[in-house]
Amino acid sequence: MNETEIESISCKYEGFRLADTNREKVLLQSILEYGIREPLQCAPESSHRYVLLDGFKRLRCCRKLKLHTVPVASLGTDEVSSILQLIRVSVEKSLTTIEQARFVDELHNRYGLTISDIACRLERSKAWVSVRLGIIDEMSEVVRDAVFCGRFPLRSYMYTLRQFTRVNKVSATRVDRFVASVAGKGLSTRDIETLAYGYFRGAEQLRRQIEEGNLRWTLRQMRSIEPVGQPDEGLTEAEWSLIRDLELTQKYMGRVGGALGSKDLLSPAFQARSMLVVEGLLERIKPFEAQLRRFHETRASQAGGQNAP
Repeated sequence: MNETEIESISCKYEGFRLADTNREKVLLQSILEYGIREPLQCAPESSHRYVLLDGFKRLRCCRKLKLHTVPVASLGTDEVSSILQLIRVSVEKSLTTIEQARFVDELHNRYGLTISDIACRLERSKAWVSVRLGIIDEMSEVVRDAVFCGRFPLRSYMYTLRQFTRVNKVSATRVDRFVASVAGKGLSTRDIETLAYGYFRGAEQLRRQIEEGNLRWTLRQMRSIEPVGQPDEGLTEAEWSLIRDLELTQKYMGRVGGALGSKDLLSPAFQARSMLVVEGLLERIKPFEAQLRRFHETRASQAGGQNAP
């Protein structure tokens, strides 16, 4: 560990880490009272210069407090080895999946490491690497900037927007317009989810209102009217109701699937209650899957007969 001047630290990877103003405020007070407890994690650039990889919040706080030097520690002998080490210890350092993805993408596209190289050096599977590369490939510049700057919640992107882009095949242009319309407006993840379903699955009027910035009005309208949009495609009320239920099933499958991997679900009360619910769901999964397959196969067969010459 070395003590170095702040001005000798490069912050070129600052955009690879998620911003969190609330955590930064708490950290600022902690540094004011106790100083910096952990050194900034860096890659060596030269004998007296470093490239910062972990500790951007601490560095910004130090600048606000007019500090001139900070403790630093090198993660490797160069940028590549340092980035690889950062990813290796990411569980302990709380590097999010999307932050891992940015660094994996850097190793692959800037430094030319193949998927096999990265997987081998990280002692991970090729699938693990490919998934993270896929996350970055799916993000447009507009979405990436909004998420990493903290103006659009990561959870809303991972568990709401990605469902539309991957499952519903919504174009990147429409996603960009939606993100530009709601980012930085102080909306909760629940509000963003509600607006997303109105924007991508609702009537043209809802999309227009969201793009014009009438977000609170749109939320009030959507909460007072169910379903979102109208059965204006020649559907009966029963058909439209089933379509909405199928969409909601798809939506909550994505939300539950993402939440099940959380490490914060530890309370005894949650464990006891969730186990009962999960057991009930497991009993219904196979019959439900069989019903879906029968429905799909029957309708596909009917459609094939109608299209036959």
